[in-house]
Amino acid sequence: HVMDSLANHGCLIVDMTDGDKTSADAIKMSNMWETTTNFFDKITNDETVANSILPPMQQAEGVGSSHAMVGYASFKDGDNQFMETRIRRSDGKLLPEETSSIVGEDGSQSMVDAFNVMSQIGKDIVRIVTAASSVEADAFVTVGSVVSQEEEGSPSIAGLSFEEATVSGIAEEEGDASEEDMVRAKILASEAAILLTEEIMDDGKPLAGGEIEHDEGPVSMSPHRMCRYSNNNKSSWKKASEIFGAHTDTSFVTIVPAAKVSGLEVFDEDSLQWYRPELNARKHAKTLDPKGNMDEQFPWHARYLIVMPGELLQLTSRNNVPAAVHRVVVATDAPRLSAPVLLRARPGTKMDVERYMGSLENADDLLLESNGMRMEAIHDALQ
Repeated sequence: HVMDSLANHGCLIVDMTDGDKTSADAIKMSNMWETTTNFFDKITNDETVANSILPPMQQAEGVGSSHAMVGYASFKDGDNQFMETRIRRSDGKLLPEETSSIVGEDGSQSMVDAFNVMSQIGKDIVRIVTAASSVEADAFVTVGSVVSQEEEGSPSIAGLSFEEATVSGIAEEEGDASEEDMVRAKILASEAAILLTEEIMDDGKPLAGGEIEHDEGPVSMSPHRMCRYSNNNKSSWKKASEIFGAHTDTSFVTIVPAAKVSGLEVFDEDSLQWYRPELNARKHAKTLDPKGNMDEQFPWHARYLIVMPGELLQLTSRNNVPAAVHRVVVATDAPRLSAPVLLRARPGTKMDVERYMGSLENADDLLLESNGMRMEAIHDALQ
């Protein structure tokens, strides 16, 4: 289901309540939405707030990458407003610190809490896709890797002694992996994908242990971006128009909380047309809660995340899952707020194909080309 949704439709809709079984994550997202709304209300009502309190969009202090930006920016005569935030690795606080001057300490913490929810879900999806792609490519299959025991206790392969297996060709012939070999390969693919998500993906936390080379720096490379899209300077024409053009993201996944005002459009490779996942999320919400009884706990859209594959997932999925082409459209009557997280790679880490995705013999040309490269170099090459 995950692979089909991402590969053929460009996104996956995640219900964080698991069909109303749990509400903890939805409540955290509801708090984040309240903070985002409060932030843009204050900036929109008083233009001097942004200029006097917030730093302009700039490279985060102490990082060596020009892609690690924090701060506020406004484009298209104020139609597009962005506040780029990141997690400080040492204490998990939100940067820039001036954000709390507008939304308060509780508001800043709500952004951190939401980031943690979204990053964990994003890591789970990358793990599933990467492992499934490795299994499909037989990247961890070794014929005869699982040795069973005969009743007498002597070692055997597929029920034969080593001598019998060699004579029959089972021990050497390619393509004759046993069921046990395949099960082992799936386990190894899953374990390797877990390593990738924990070591390579930047969730804002310090990398535990010292098994791999890394120089991750003081600030997460994965931004949490507050956005406000409007169409204030256009005519009163009510039809939605494109305000942020079609593009793909240099991320493993981009996680977009479903918004009250829809506007995210993803190009559906299966139907060859633009698709609005937030409208589908609303339909799903109505089937679960037709009378809106849950609205007192959280708004309907706070339960959903839209997860889109990025260019780095296209790499680790061996091109099984292409990066999603997406855009933002808005009408003139209501601005659209958004708060996506772009899960990117941890600085200073390297792509180790054998560690994370198995045999080099089963790797495609792009994986082979990226093997041993620092993730920053791969990120720059994809720009």
